[in-house]
Amino acid sequence: MDDDEHCCFDDWVDHWSEEARRRPTAAKVTVHLLDALEQAGLGERSVLDLGCGIGDLAIETVRHGAASARGFDLSPKAIEEARRLAAERGVGDRTTFEVGDAAELDLPSADVVVLNRVFCCYPDVNALLERSLAAAGSVYAFTVPRSNGVAGAFGRVLTAVSNLWYRLRRKRYAGFRVYIHDVERIDTRVRAQGFVPVRRETRRFAWDLAVYARPA
Repeated sequence: MDDDEHCCFDDWVDHWSEEARRRPTAAKVTVHLLDALEQAGLGERSVLDLGCGIGDLAIETVRHGAASARGFDLSPKAIEEARRLAAERGVGDRTTFEVGDAAELDLPSADVVVLNRVFCCYPDVNALLERSLAAAGSVYAFTVPRSNGVAGAFGRVLTAVSNLWYRLRRKRYAGFRVYIHDVERIDTRVRAQGFVPVRRETRRFAWDLAVYARPA
């Protein structure tokens, strides 16, 4: 992402933190992703959460059996909150959170790699896919806005309205936009790396949830 697109994630941390105080994860779709990851197998595995936000998903994977979790996010404030939340939930010794752009970093390998509501923040997901897939050992998972069907059409309208709002408030949002990518193209890239889908579903109407695993 360009530097001016790092803009506003800090602004959303307080809201995410407030939601995470009321339930284990800030976003409701994350609950479904956590359930899917448990079914794919978290026990004693390492997790890499890219675009981790306040770390709620990474933290909960450890609380649900993962051996360790590591998260990267563009927002320093989100990373600070992730560390605080991990300590508060008793997993600070098994989680690591760092500031960084997953599309640019040399990512550490992990058994499970997850990108929850992340692709939609990038105008081009090629580098993010390449680096994240290279880091994934056993399981690869993501949630992404639906790109086809009625939900996809609705999402494109909603995205256009949201992006207009961001442009009108450019001083605050500094060029940030939301992007809808072709989910089938992402699916093709993941399969080309030897992963097979073990769970693919629509959640909360607007989200495509997918979990893949390497054949044993």
